[in-house]
Amino acid sequence: MLDRVQGLKPIADDLGLSMSQLAIAWVLQNDNVAAALVGASRPEQVHENVKASGVRIPAELLARIDEVLAEVVVRDSGLTAENAPKARPS
Repeated sequence: MLDRVQGLKPIADDLGLSMSQLAIAWVLQNDNVAAALVGASRPEQVHENVKASGVRIPAELLARIDEVLAEVVVRDSGLTAENAPKARPS
């Protein structure tokens, strides 16, 4: 998994983004995501994260991200419901 994540570094570099900014930009651009929850423990991290807002990742780089993560990402949204607990623990 870590090798796959490191494969994203050239894509982040192509966009002039840090790896965390690439991740946030990807989440914000993903049609299956309603909101991105990001955390920071220092003000500099907040400033770094904010730089990802408004970034548009071109389709060809989105395709490269998919290629890099192909073997480790599950894209079938039906599996979410299938694997989710049927009831909340009490």
